[in-house]
Amino acid sequence: MPIKICFFTTEYAIPELGRSGGIGVFIKNHARELAASGFDVFICTFSAKPKIFNDGLVKITVIKDLSHYLHRLKEGYRKSRIPGYITFKVFLSYLNRKYISIKFEAYLKENKIDIIELNDYGGYPTYFKTQLPVVIRCHGSATVLYKFFGYSKRAADVPFEEILFKRYANNVIGVSQYSADTSHDAFKLTLRPKVIYNGIDLPAVTSTVDNNYIAPPTIPFSVFYFGAIRERKGIDLAAKVFNQIIKLFPNATFHVSGSDNNKHWQNVEKEILSAQALSNTTYYGEIENSRINEHLKKAHLVLFPSYGENFSMALLEVMALGKIVVTSAIPSYKEIVNDGVNGFIADAEKDYVQIISANFKKEKNLAEISSQAKKTIKSRFSMDKVLKENIEYYKALINK
Repeated sequence: MPIKICFFTTEYAIPELGRSGGIGVFIKNHARELAASGFDVFICTFSAKPKIFNDGLVKITVIKDLSHYLHRLKEGYRKSRIPGYITFKVFLSYLNRKYISIKFEAYLKENKIDIIELNDYGGYPTYFKTQLPVVIRCHGSATVLYKFFGYSKRAADVPFEEILFKRYANNVIGVSQYSADTSHDAFKLTLRPKVIYNGIDLPAVTSTVDNNYIAPPTIPFSVFYFGAIRERKGIDLAAKVFNQIIKLFPNATFHVSGSDNNKHWQNVEKEILSAQALSNTTYYGEIENSRINEHLKKAHLVLFPSYGENFSMALLEVMALGKIVVTSAIPSYKEIVNDGVNGFIADAEKDYVQIISANFKKEKNLAEISSQAKKTIKSRFSMDKVLKENIEYYKALINK
């Protein structure tokens, strides 16, 4: 009999379930690979509208939650300006999670699930009861973001994450060593989380020619930024760096892609970029997942100047294409990038400028660094390798 695994998640990266971030991309890829390996895979999520459908071999159920009703209550309370709005908002979050948990318990019994995987963000479904093995995979919780990354505290999420980790703390996975360490400290876990890196499907054909890195489709002297348009992701720093680069290399171009929910690009970046830099800049908006690789194949260099990440699937994808990356010096990037060997690490704005300049002047062996980047991903982060680690972990828990 195949192992029945259920992922409870707030996101899953297919059009039918709306916009999704890195967690949704990981779960989609992981679920499909498990299904192809003989697992019976179930995805359970929630929304104001219920639905049941399949994503290939993966069975998806959307539980109808209370969000539609609770949103109206929340907005009415907010507009009334009665004191205690945050407390009321947390109470409504509790009600929704309690309701979802009851529905999820019934779903598990109905489908005779063998093992459950949750992710850490939001603490969903919080209150369900089960004797089954429960895995929590730490992609980046609101608690960790608040305690270690300088984000504001999300009162409607942090308390429920703490409850979830108190209830199911024995089988925790960190998607990087940094993720494991910060989650261990944030939730005061007794056991150290197991580190299983996220994996990616290796591209069938990479973008570079082994002995000529800047052969087409690579755009010579191009600097790419690929990520959310937010200060914490380093877009402001990237813009300042390009202001310096355009002075040194007037034909350099800046290519920016990513979601801009807070209109940061329009309100901030256009003010940071000099007139000369802005004239050589293209903002593409958010690019569909299916088109990202074709877009990134054109990059001479790709910047990852984030101030904090648990792990970066985007970094893996870019290195798998053999593109030269320049990252910030945060711990999770250092787990992947060996400075000067398979990419570059910068500590400050001047370091980015120096590294980019040296690469544009061909002072670095771009073909060799490109080759090492691809080898790193193939040997450590390929989907096949990571899938095997996950399957062994699941089977060990079921057989306990």
